Amino acid sequence: MAKDVPISRHILHILLAVCILPAFFTPCAYSQNDGSPNNTPLIEMHFVPSCLSVTDASAAQTSTTSVKGFYIAKHKVTRRLWNEIMGTNTDGEADDYLPMTNVSHDEVQLFIFWLNQKTKMHYRLPTETEWTCAVQAGLLPDVTPSFYLGGNNASTGFRLAMDYDFKPQSADTTTKAEQSSKPAKRTAADSAKVSIRALLVAEKAEAHQQKIAARKARLDSLPPTFFLTLNAAYTSMPQWSYGFKVGTVKLFGWYFSAMTNFHYRGAFSSFQSNGHYILTGVSKTTYLGGQLGLVVRPHQLLSLHIGAGFGYRALTFESDQGWHYYPRRSYYGPTASLGAMFHIKNVVISAEAISMVYNLNALNDARYAVGARVGVGVCLPIKN
Repeated sequence: MAKDVPISRHILHILLAVCILPAFFTPCAYSQNDGSPNNTPLIEMHFVPSCLSVTDASAAQTSTTSVKGFYIAKHKVTRRLWNEIMGTNTDGEADDYLPMTNVSHDEVQLFIFWLNQKTKMHYRLPTETEWTCAVQAGLLPDVTPSFYLGGNNASTGFRLAMDYDFKPQSADTTTKAEQSSKPAKRTAADSAKVSIRALLVAEKAEAHQQKIAARKARLDSLPPTFFLTLNAAYTSMPQWSYGFKVGTVKLFGWYFSAMTNFHYRGAFSSFQSNGHYILTGVSKTTYLGGQLGLVVRPHQLLSLHIGAGFGYRALTFESDQGWHYYPRRSYYGPTASLGAMFHIKNVVISAEAISMVYNLNALNDARYAVGARVGVGVCLPIKN
């Protein structure tokens, strides 16, 4: 007659079965439908045993790859889990358990990083050969994700995987590591904002580079241009002068300008005090100057130019026998200018600042003058 088995032994057997049997099926009974103690939805995993992944089955020669056992998610990552980790908003509670789709590979990697930080696990994306093994084991549908087809967008969602021999940190070890390193705490929402901000900055930088490239392409396509302007200038001596400016430019160029304001009538000779001239009391200054300069065209509508040259001024007197100049009252010295030209179709408008430094001949008397010069003219393409 069989002996009665104590009830306590039955209870012990049941407890052992409950504790040991789950280890043969899943590393942790995680479910995206149930929250963890820290309110973080976790992942329910399948164990995929070691296998030989067959690739290139349709080719003339097939190849196999040995894959170690691993875990792969039973379900695709849901929108609820994505929003929980990334700190984003969902479109509605009814959509919380649909797969998270249309996210880039970089966004998925950021999600996995913050998921691992929060759960102290080591989730990752399955490799292509691991996906093939899971399909061969009948755990997944025979559909290759877009990540493995050369795409950068999870158009139909994605699953997570984890190594078989991964051992999560204990609470004591985690606490000590956190206390020793004292990392800066950042919420998942803040990290998502940082990622979005970095993406916007990168997009703006790319758009700026594209604008620069487009502008350079337009400048490179411009033909060399010939320009001619008629100019008028006024300086603080005071004195008016008139002249022209001529040159060429593509991206770089040159120009020459000349200005004058001769004031005389009839004979023009040196003034001699013993010539018994009868002076009318009218005196004017004559001016003659020239400049050479460089032109830079940073924009198809704008050119900048800088030049330097030499100028000469002489005092003239009116008498009963015409106009005379006084050599001892003649000035000469360097001149400089800085300005811009605006190209409007075949018309060019010029504006610049000018300066002059003169030395009085034979008397060593320096004079300074500043002024402005404006002009208008034509600019025509030079045909090869």
